[in-house]
Amino acid sequence: MTGLVQLAVVLSACLAGQTLPTEPVAPITAERPLSTLIRAELRPEKTVYPVGGRVMVEFAICNLTDEPVKLTVPGALAGRERMDLGMGLPLEHVFSAPQFRALEISSDEMPSMGERVTRKPQYPVPEVTLAPFGVVGLRFDVARFYPGLHQAGVYQLRWRPYGGMVEAPPVVISVVPYKQVVMETDLGALTINLLYEKAPMHVGNFLELVERRFYNGKVFHLVLPNQFILGGSPDGYGEGKRPDGMTLPPEFNDTPFEFGTVGMALIPGDPQSGSCQFFICLSRQPGWDGRYTAFGQITGPQSLSTLRRLGEVEIDDNRRPKTPLVIKSMTAVDMPFMARDGG
Repeated sequence: MTGLVQLAVVLSACLAGQTLPTEPVAPITAERPLSTLIRAELRPEKTVYPVGGRVMVEFAICNLTDEPVKLTVPGALAGRERMDLGMGLPLEHVFSAPQFRALEISSDEMPSMGERVTRKPQYPVPEVTLAPFGVVGLRFDVARFYPGLHQAGVYQLRWRPYGGMVEAPPVVISVVPYKQVVMETDLGALTINLLYEKAPMHVGNFLELVERRFYNGKVFHLVLPNQFILGGSPDGYGEGKRPDGMTLPPEFNDTPFEFGTVGMALIPGDPQSGSCQFFICLSRQPGWDGRYTAFGQITGPQSLSTLRRLGEVEIDDNRRPKTPLVIKSMTAVDMPFMARDGG
């Protein structure tokens, strides 16, 4: 198929500077179309991104065969063969979809977003030779080329490189305004960074209850010094769920439970019982890793000082604070811009 991509990539940077394989490359024919030789993949860094932040996505090409596969960008002037793949897939190969596009992006509000973003090469484009079963990719902030992704929304991304001869499975990402929660207590304020990517359902549940002012006036009803504080119970004694009775499936993740980690309380033996009660760690608790859902982290020196004060209050024989630890209010506020990409 003259003029169509003959996609090829040397597997890894360890081949950089070495002579390319001398065996014949896999031929592209009607019987062996490019889609049977390679696979295209979109690999977003995460599925939820903050408004105004970077949207990091990797564009990867995988050789499915035990032969080298050579690729060129259809419609572009071929350049010399690329010998060093340490830099990854050339950007011109990413923008090798029909009309020299990279992504086709759609959302309910903008069904044809991205169709006008093109990058026709002005210079010869290097060929890429992909070693047997090799993989090459390029990772970058796609919002540089598609600034519409800085707006809140749910977007489907499609990539059809090499003139559309192959197509990556579509991926869906969400762009949301990241929030922090500020909790006011009699002993000071706590700022909670929410773990959007680790526990999205729990973050959504917590923010919903905050917006409803559910936690205003509730208490921390249990304090175990140097272990945790527990609060958010509707009756103030450790009983009850959300007013609607809804519970959450677990979202166990790799966040370690350490000083300041916020987790969802559970009924012993029932991982499906998460609702509204939450705890905040006062020390490292390795036995809880992977057994409870972490969905937030206390952040900032003043907040951590407040947490220490909360964990040092005088308690009775039932480990209840002798003076009620009241949550005066919780408020969701926009996360500072500089903190958003780490969420």
